Amino acid sequence: MPVIRVVNILHLPLSCNRFNLYIMKRISLLLFVLLGFSILVEAQKTICNPLDLSYGCGGKDANKPYRECADPVIVTFKGKYYLFTTQDRGGYRMSDDLIHWKDMEFSDNVRKDAIADGTHYVAPAVAADSNYVYFFDFNGKRSPGLIIRSSDPSTGKWEPFGKIRMSADPHFWIENGKIYVYSKSSTGFSGGIISVIIDTISLSKEVIPQSQSILRPRITNMDTCAGYHFGQHELARELEAGKLKYNFKRQPCPEGSWMVKHDGKYYLQYATPGTASQWYCDFVLVGDNPKGPFVEQPYNPISLNVGGFMGSAGHSCVFQDKYENWWQVSTMWVGKYTGFERRVGLFPVKFDKEGRMKVYTRFGEYPSYIPQKKFDPDKINWTGWNLLSKDKECTASSFEKGKEPSKAADEDIRTWWAARYKKPNEWLCMNLGGVKTVRAIQVNFTEIEIDKNLKDADDYNLYKLYVSKDGKNWTLLIDKSKEKAFTHDYVELEKPVKAAYIKIESIYSAKNGKFALSDLRVFGEGNGKLPKRPGNVSVLRDGKDDRYATVKWNKSQNADGYIVQFGYRKDFLNQTIRVKDKDKTSLDIHILIPGQKYYYRVDAYNENGVVEGRNIVAD
Repeated sequence: MPVIRVVNILHLPLSCNRFNLYIMKRISLLLFVLLGFSILVEAQKTICNPLDLSYGCGGKDANKPYRECADPVIVTFKGKYYLFTTQDRGGYRMSDDLIHWKDMEFSDNVRKDAIADGTHYVAPAVAADSNYVYFFDFNGKRSPGLIIRSSDPSTGKWEPFGKIRMSADPHFWIENGKIYVYSKSSTGFSGGIISVIIDTISLSKEVIPQSQSILRPRITNMDTCAGYHFGQHELARELEAGKLKYNFKRQPCPEGSWMVKHDGKYYLQYATPGTASQWYCDFVLVGDNPKGPFVEQPYNPISLNVGGFMGSAGHSCVFQDKYENWWQVSTMWVGKYTGFERRVGLFPVKFDKEGRMKVYTRFGEYPSYIPQKKFDPDKINWTGWNLLSKDKECTASSFEKGKEPSKAADEDIRTWWAARYKKPNEWLCMNLGGVKTVRAIQVNFTEIEIDKNLKDADDYNLYKLYVSKDGKNWTLLIDKSKEKAFTHDYVELEKPVKAAYIKIESIYSAKNGKFALSDLRVFGEGNGKLPKRPGNVSVLRDGKDDRYATVKWNKSQNADGYIVQFGYRKDFLNQTIRVKDKDKTSLDIHILIPGQKYYYRVDAYNENGVVEGRNIVAD
């Protein structure tokens, strides 16, 4: 941020003309500085999942700290966006552009009664009409629980509104003076999805008699359900069903209901099979009435994000921005220290001419545009900036055994490099394998041996990042020695730079922990050839259980990995699985719908771009 110096003009020994000239110059300079600051602030046009937020750090064991931020809800209200999440730091966040977020707090008059422990809450129900934003924490201290509302959340001021009985993972849908509450049934984690209706006028707040209905019965027969319901935890980190084939025993955990309305249709979605899995995804049913009935869609799941840096895109909220674009904000899974270690991701959404809902998760963990205007995700979404850092050679000032420097370049958030010593000026250097065009950098920090006695005010990182073309002469590219950086610090460069080496040096690590990186991710353009198209693509549907299929292809020259696209129609290949292993030439898919025909395509990618497969094959 530029420093603006205020000059006391009463003590300037200048003649009137010279004084006027001086003032004009100063005003011009001030306008230039302010204009430059405005350009600087508005320069960032992209994000990179997981979102760069000030995630809170929890856990009772200092050797296993973790950040829990999940079940997100974003509402658009009076030109601003408000984000609410499970656990995290409590409070909520506010943004003007979906890129920059400010931490907010609930007013003291509602904090004690509306939030479980006064600071943190779980899977909140949040909704907005033209006058208020409504908030409800189902994990509160007592039942019925308190609904609070605010006519201006930007001030932090909230007021009590009414009380309703507790329900698991509730969602509010407001229509025609009534609140529809969608939640899990009372039959436990494997229960179905139910709804009740509350009259907002008489919100004492009683359920309207006979309004409760079961919209999605619980899954009781795992032999007939769709494959994406497999597991709760069996598929935690697995890219494929593999050894678990035909042996899924646990029921799924349907949760996190959400409703949207588009072109007269109601889209009711919920998450499955369970949050502790990279296969956590959302499923949608469509109806003509918020009370149902609802019909399952053949293109389910709608938000699959598997095989990349993190994985998972479940327990989501779909909303419209100020420009009438649709977005989905989702839970993304980490699972390094605990199954409930999670983050937040943001993906574009589109409803096509046939009313099909599509969530754009392809390259969902690469930089993507957040246009401040109306846009089509098919034309504007991914920046086209490629990952330059995967499996690149890394060296470091020191490292712990089992946490070698190479772990900072393996494109896996669940592994990390860690410095051996808890001290400043530890460093990691990455060799990009030649001079590349760098456009953005994401620094993903990991918490190790933090001081649990330190407060949230000490939960930040300070660092410097240098670039070089020869590994000898270095240029300071990013200076965050005084500017706080959080867990997934994302920097979109104002201008691209040419670099062959990237070096990051720690100044201070969060809560005085060790300097550790799950990945130093570098994005831009390589200087080599595109991969060859994968050849001889074939698919074999499993004869014993058609929820499984095996896709095979020939190895692609120059490929860093593959993208398996598939869907229920040739024109709607909405499912994406990324295969990071360049030597892998087959993929076992387990998430198919019994009796549904599918179409498949295999693309190849590297740091120079993506080449789509030429043929679409059917099973």
